[in-house]
Amino acid sequence: MSGPKVVRIVTREEHEAICRGMLARIDAALEQWAETGRRNDCLDAPTVEAACRRRDALAALAAEGKFAEMQAQAPAEESFLRSDMRFRLEKAAAAKAAARTHARRRCEAVETLGRAAAAAGVVLSNEVMRGLADGEEAALAEGFRALAASRPASGRASALAEQLSRGEEALSFANWLAAQPAAPTDPDVERIEARLDELLALGHVRDIASLRTRVNEAIEAPSPRRGLILDGLEVETGRVLAEARKAADLRTALRVLLAEMAQAGLPVASFTVSEDAAVVSEVIQARLATAEAVLAKHRAHEAASARRAAIMTGLAGLGYEVREGMTTTCVANGSLVVADATRPGYGVEVIGTSDGRQFQMRPVAFDASGDPADTSRDRDAETVWCGQVSVKPPPN
Repeated sequence: MSGPKVVRIVTREEHEAICRGMLARIDAALEQWAETGRRNDCLDAPTVEAACRRRDALAALAAEGKFAEMQAQAPAEESFLRSDMRFRLEKAAAAKAAARTHARRRCEAVETLGRAAAAAGVVLSNEVMRGLADGEEAALAEGFRALAASRPASGRASALAEQLSRGEEALSFANWLAAQPAAPTDPDVERIEARLDELLALGHVRDIASLRTRVNEAIEAPSPRRGLILDGLEVETGRVLAEARKAADLRTALRVLLAEMAQAGLPVASFTVSEDAAVVSEVIQARLATAEAVLAKHRAHEAASARRAAIMTGLAGLGYEVREGMTTTCVANGSLVVADATRPGYGVEVIGTSDGRQFQMRPVAFDASGDPADTSRDRDAETVWCGQVSVKPPPN
């Protein structure tokens, strides 16, 4: 008889399991994406609905048996959700920085108004004073109107007061404030504050209050001390942010992996980590590595079982005598021989690897005691076997 033929097996069950796992990962990534977006007010309902539709389209591909398409598109969608959220968090941080700058300019306007009113002898009402203390733009506008009314109607201030008093849309106080030259800013302070905003967006609230206090201290400090405080904050915030980013990426990776494990029916409680920012990256990395190993072992076992079952089912369909327990025998011994029910004295030997990914199969003849070998029948049996099995050459 001829040598063995090598057959590589990839079952439908294996493809379906992979697709289910990918969908579980996307569901977890989508949930985290939406949660983070809502927490930082940087996602709207139509955007979330569009992401859900893309997820459903991937599920439809799997249901239609378009496994290759689904498995090619799913990782791209998961990657998009991660990168899109980073982009949105950056925009949210920029918006917070702009709001902070506006608030500072408003405070400067309050101080300017107070000095100008005192110098002009203008008495502002208690209501306006309370509004100024709260930083209300309406109170600022009222104060500027009172100040302008006490002076000759000339110049830019009088024009502003006239427009405000008439209620015209030509120029609001907010627009006027925005049009004023920006006060000099310290790029070191802005960079450190941006880091704090990103830490807050990542949910890393530990030490934020103390760091902000030190930033405010630096803003008010004289030049030599200011530089020392900012140098220290530069180092510390850089270190804390790098750790927070790494931990956030690892948490996301662990979250989607545990979703995939749960979908496969594996327990995940022992691999979870708390949301406490005090949990260091090394702990999360260790849990992630262990969970990956457990899932890989489970997937390999399930795939191997499905491949062996597929071989046995195929041989039974070709008329070979496949009995219960033969799959287990193949696992234990690494090989088995099944008889051809339609051709007595002949069968097929199946030799499989431990992972069931490759099988060697060859026709065999059973020795009959005292009977000489019939080479003609052997050739016929081999010809029939080659016609039954179509084998593609393995890829390079």
